Amino acid sequence: METVKTRDTAAAEEAARIWAKATAKRDENQASDANSDEAVGLIEETLNHSERSFLLYLTTEEGMMAFAAIEPSRDADETVGEIRYLGVAPGHWGEGWARRLLVAVPGALRENEFGSGELWVYADNIRAIFVYEAMGWIGTTETRRHPVTNRVEQKFVLKLG
Repeated sequence: METVKTRDTAAAEEAARIWAKATAKRDENQASDANSDEAVGLIEETLNHSERSFLLYLTTEEGMMAFAAIEPSRDADETVGEIRYLGVAPGHWGEGWARRLLVAVPGALRENEFGSGELWVYADNIRAIFVYEAMGWIGTTETRRHPVTNRVEQKFVLKLG
């Protein structure tokens, strides 16, 4: 296993494929090329948001297993690094890839001069919330509606010491 921090377009495209397949599986929808194309735009938008934006991913001989697309928060000050997208290859759910990735996130945030981290997760995604809490992320009382799905999201934060 290797941890990679990059802004590479090819890696962003691979992360987007994972994102499209993972969200389709999570939401019990059919994955499609259109979903993958849309996801590429979302990941690239995150990487293009700031020079401090980056993609952090874990790879093995099988390819990318998990990724996080991180940028300075658009809602808070720029000392907050926001995980905009996090995904695990659907064939590898339950194998600990999200946890391994989240172990690497604090160091990567510090390298890019972030003082804390934040992310938004669907409030009913108990599986993800369990992982975030186990890795030190703290749920806040702040919620919002996702602009596309209208599902409730909850904000989680990570203080870097």
